[in-house]
Amino acid sequence: MDEALAIRIFYFAVAIFSISVVVLMLQSPYDIKANINNIKVANMQADEVISYEMNATDIYANFISSSVIAYDDYNKFINPNVTFIHKDKHNINAKEAIYKDNNITFINEVKYINLITNLRYNSNEIIYDNSTKILLSNLPFELLQNSDKILGNSVIYELDNNYITAKGVRGWFYK
Repeated sequence: MDEALAIRIFYFAVAIFSISVVVLMLQSPYDIKANINNIKVANMQADEVISYEMNATDIYANFISSSVIAYDDYNKFINPNVTFIHKDKHNINAKEAIYKDNNITFINEVKYINLITNLRYNSNEIIYDNSTKILLSNLPFELLQNSDKILGNSVIYELDNNYITAKGVRGWFYK
């Protein structure tokens, strides 16, 4: 009789286990709503980077950055300081920059200075088009040269011929 009772208890336990497994299989699993396509993983990071653009006779640019993070489709620079020579000698520094599609977008407290003419250009974003050698910004900007000051809404600055096109301009000029 004890064996029959033990077998009944065993079958009862197996039946409860089977029912609980079936119930768990019918439930939908816990689902995290994460969009995996928007996650970017860095391929490489380098700190305290100094890079030069040069040929056999001349140095065309000097790139200094506290950190460079390389992704598949763009590079991100932290505290970039770039000096380059086209017709004049130019310097741009910012809190952050992104290099993508042959353009460098400088972001947060961007400061440009032409080291020959002393033209200074400040904005929260400046885009440098490497192929056309143009600086542009669609955000409010400030241009300073000597004691002259110009404020505006957007600007295009052609580096090779020092030609500036701006919109929404207010200026103060002193002699």
